[in-house]
Amino acid sequence: MKQRMWLSLVALAALALAGCGKSTSSLQAGGDTLVPAGSDQAQVESVVQNNPSYVDEDVWQSQQTDAFDGTSSGLAAIRPLRFWRNITSVDRTMDTQFGAPDSMGRPTEALVTVHKVFLGTFNIVAGSPDPSDTSRSLIRKPLDDLWTRKLALRRFALPGERLSRWHLVGTSGVEVHTHGGTTMVVSLHVQSEGVDTTITDPLQLQRLRRILLFQPGATVKVTVTTNAADDVVLFYRNDSRRRFTSNGDGTFTFSFVTGQFPGLRHFAVDALSHGTLFDDQAAYDSNAWVLPFAVDPARAPVETP
Repeated sequence: MKQRMWLSLVALAALALAGCGKSTSSLQAGGDTLVPAGSDQAQVESVVQNNPSYVDEDVWQSQQTDAFDGTSSGLAAIRPLRFWRNITSVDRTMDTQFGAPDSMGRPTEALVTVHKVFLGTFNIVAGSPDPSDTSRSLIRKPLDDLWTRKLALRRFALPGERLSRWHLVGTSGVEVHTHGGTTMVVSLHVQSEGVDTTITDPLQLQRLRRILLFQPGATVKVTVTTNAADDVVLFYRNDSRRRFTSNGDGTFTFSFVTGQFPGLRHFAVDALSHGTLFDDQAAYDSNAWVLPFAVDPARAPVETP
């Protein structure tokens, strides 16, 4: 069963690569175009709506105000003290591609891509680069970000059921990038007890039981590589907003401690261009990766007297 589900996710990923444009009601299989029953589309949408914790995230989308120490490794026109996103418009769309028809021609697999377009402003309370100058100013930069996540679904009958139904079987992380921006997260290296993995594509599908799993209270070290050594890289989780330590070579490190209680959570890595925070004339430019993880009590070390 595990091997079959893994192959299913590979097939869904291949479907995403093979697809062209939006597909919400048709699929291509064996050269024949198959149109799924309307109930399939409705059921898929219902499953997505009933699993908000696997669809949405509560870290990057937060409009919490973040304090900032204002220190810069390069030239700075302003000294940022606080900043926040003010989202004024969210446009959400959901594209569905169906595949793997059964003997009746109905699809058994679906790849759902969720897009959100965020419009608003990136706001900075700034001081003068001269610390002796106590004046303050409010800078508002136009914000236009595209948020993307992928979900994998399969249609099958559970034990004891006669009819097959659609079920969520896999999810990706989330990528958020500024329209026309050039800031780029290249990779994340995640290390903890029993975990040592490098992520190069936040939109790669993972089985629900194969997302990042950490022990309760574990320390997790995250190393981020971006395309510019002077980027400002931030860590988001729940109400936590912290700055990564720059290593001066385009890599940045930060460590956090997981919670004690089991469940699905998210953390985000947000790379901001240097000019986003330190130049009042530069445009807002961000690239964020939001990754799901779970605290698994079954992985907790056995305590000995």
